[in-house]
Amino acid sequence: MTLAYTAYLDVIGEEVSRLAEIVRSNPKGQVTACPGWSVDRLAWHLAGVFRSWATQVAVGDPESFVSTDELPDLGDSAAAMEVEATHLIRLLEDKGPDAASWNWSDEDYTTTWVARRTALESAVHRVDAELADGTQHDIDCELAVDGIDERLEVHLRLALVGDPEANLGGSLCLVCSDNDAAWVVGVEHGRLRWRHGRGPADTALVGRASDLFLYTWNRVQPAKLELTGSQVVADGWRHLPC
Repeated sequence: MTLAYTAYLDVIGEEVSRLAEIVRSNPKGQVTACPGWSVDRLAWHLAGVFRSWATQVAVGDPESFVSTDELPDLGDSAAAMEVEATHLIRLLEDKGPDAASWNWSDEDYTTTWVARRTALESAVHRVDAELADGTQHDIDCELAVDGIDERLEVHLRLALVGDPEANLGGSLCLVCSDNDAAWVVGVEHGRLRWRHGRGPADTALVGRASDLFLYTWNRVQPAKLELTGSQVVADGWRHLPC
């Protein structure tokens, strides 16, 4: 499933606002998902991400990546992140959902792809900052469901192209406890097989959509989910390429 285009833009703004509060209160917090990064470094990263995507959207060339100017030295990572996010949101609003834009995948060279990717990245990194701050709030259920789709159909599919020996060790069924969404996933010899819906699998993990989505990005451990079947398969996910 995908969300409405404007919903993605709202998510970017909301998640950046939440993240900026944490950056200002705990800039030196350590981001465990990104070893060596502080919350301050995470904010500079996102500011650069927003600037890069804004460049692609502004140029509107679906066939070529365009290099991006360096971030201005604002001396404040939270402010830089907010400025770049606002600029990107305004560009996406002006262009609309069907405008051409380059992206690093092999399909859907539109502004909708960019809006979806930046919304999801903003949400995951907001959680990263919260974990460094000792708190965590759920990602919106529908956004998380959409994020699992993107994790499978875009990121994992493409990452496996460069890792022909990747194996999950069995089949895995992910089941949302707060939504009717579910997925059956298998990876063997670098080949991905997945489908929507429940089905027989070596392992089933049941949990809120937010936790399942974060699990697929190695932000939540299997122990936080209800497991049936092989622990080996559940633990094996973290060894798949991102």
